[in-house]
Amino acid sequence: MGDWQRLLAGATILFAAATAAADVAELALKAEGMTPTGCSSPSAVQMTIKGFPGVHRADASLERGEVTIEHEAGRLDLEKLIEIVERMCLVKLTRPPAR
Repeated sequence: MGDWQRLLAGATILFAAATAAADVAELALKAEGMTPTGCSSPSAVQMTIKGFPGVHRADASLERGEVTIEHEAGRLDLEKLIEIVERMCLVKLTRPPAR
Protein backbone atom coordinates (compact mmCIF):
# COMPACT_ATOMS: atom_id res chain seq x y z
CA MET A 1 0.00 0.00 0.00
CA GLY A 2 1.43 3.36 -1.03
CA ASP A 3 1.64 6.49 1.14
CA TRP A 4 -1.31 8.18 -0.54
CA GLN A 5 -3.43 5.03 -0.09
CA ARG A 6 -2.62 4.91 3.65
CA LEU A 7 -3.41 8.62 3.91
CA LEU A 8 -6.74 8.18 2.12
CA ALA A 9 -7.65 5.15 4.26
CA GLY A 10 -6.82 7.09 7.44
CA ALA A 11 -8.86 10.10 6.33
CA THR A 12 -11.82 7.85 5.50
CA ILE A 13 -11.71 6.26 8.96
CA LEU A 14 -11.49 9.67 10.65
CA PHE A 15 -14.42 10.99 8.61
CA ALA A 16 -16.54 7.93 9.41
CA ALA A 17 -15.74 8.24 13.13
CA ALA A 18 -16.59 11.96 13.18
CA THR A 19 -19.84 11.34 11.32
CA ALA A 20 -20.88 8.52 13.65
CA ALA A 21 -19.99 10.57 16.73
CA ALA A 22 -22.27 13.45 15.76
CA ASP A 23 -25.73 13.17 17.29
CA VAL A 24 -28.03 13.89 14.35
CA ALA A 25 -31.56 15.20 14.79
CA GLU A 26 -34.35 16.02 12.36
CA LEU A 27 -36.63 19.02 12.57
CA ALA A 28 -39.72 19.85 10.51
CA LEU A 29 -40.90 23.44 10.18
CA LYS A 30 -44.00 24.89 8.55
CA ALA A 31 -43.02 27.22 5.68
CA GLU A 32 -45.40 29.95 4.56
CA GLY A 33 -44.77 32.11 1.51
CA MET A 34 -42.66 29.82 -0.68
CA THR A 35 -43.09 30.38 -4.41
CA PRO A 36 -42.15 28.15 -7.37
CA THR A 37 -39.26 30.43 -8.42
CA GLY A 38 -37.12 33.29 -7.17
CA CYS A 39 -35.75 34.10 -3.73
CA SER A 40 -38.72 32.38 -2.03
CA SER A 41 -38.37 29.12 -3.96
CA PRO A 42 -37.72 25.80 -2.24
CA SER A 43 -34.21 25.63 -3.76
CA ALA A 44 -33.35 29.12 -2.41
CA VAL A 45 -34.65 28.17 1.06
CA GLN A 46 -32.66 24.91 0.99
CA MET A 47 -29.44 26.69 -0.04
CA THR A 48 -29.86 29.27 2.72
CA ILE A 49 -30.43 26.60 5.38
CA LYS A 50 -27.58 24.38 4.16
CA GLY A 51 -25.18 27.27 4.81
CA PHE A 52 -25.78 27.10 8.57
CA PRO A 53 -23.23 25.41 10.85
CA GLY A 54 -24.32 21.93 11.88
CA VAL A 55 -26.83 21.43 9.07
CA HIS A 56 -26.34 18.14 7.21
CA ARG A 57 -29.37 18.26 4.92
CA ALA A 58 -32.33 20.49 4.14
CA ASP A 59 -35.43 19.68 2.12
CA ALA A 60 -38.05 22.31 1.29
CA SER A 61 -41.39 21.24 -0.18
CA LEU A 62 -43.64 23.79 -1.83
CA GLU A 63 -46.47 21.23 -2.03
CA ARG A 64 -46.36 20.39 1.69
CA GLY A 65 -45.44 23.91 2.79
CA GLU A 66 -42.72 22.38 4.93
CA VAL A 67 -38.98 22.41 5.48
CA THR A 68 -37.18 19.39 6.96
CA ILE A 69 -33.72 19.92 8.42
CA GLU A 70 -31.24 17.22 9.43
CA HIS A 71 -28.68 18.72 11.81
CA GLU A 72 -26.20 18.06 14.58
CA ALA A 73 -28.17 18.11 17.82
CA GLY A 74 -27.29 21.06 20.01
CA ARG A 75 -25.41 22.91 17.29
CA LEU A 76 -28.23 24.53 15.32
CA ASP A 77 -29.21 28.08 16.31
CA LEU A 78 -32.84 27.75 15.26
CA GLU A 79 -33.87 31.30 16.10
CA LYS A 80 -31.03 32.71 13.98
CA LEU A 81 -31.85 30.31 11.13
CA ILE A 82 -35.51 31.38 11.15
CA GLU A 83 -34.50 35.05 11.23
CA ILE A 84 -32.10 34.70 8.27
CA VAL A 85 -34.51 32.62 6.14
CA GLU A 86 -37.31 35.10 6.76
CA ARG A 87 -35.06 38.04 5.86
CA MET A 88 -33.33 36.53 2.81
CA CYS A 89 -36.07 34.31 1.37
CA LEU A 90 -39.20 36.12 2.58
CA VAL A 91 -40.52 32.79 3.91
CA LYS A 92 -42.03 32.49 7.39
CA LEU A 93 -40.84 29.38 9.26
CA THR A 94 -42.69 28.11 12.32
CA ARG A 95 -42.82 24.94 14.35
CA PRO A 96 -45.96 22.93 13.67
CA PRO A 97 -48.35 22.61 16.61
CA ALA A 98 -47.61 19.70 18.97
CA ARG A 99 -49.79 16.66 18.39
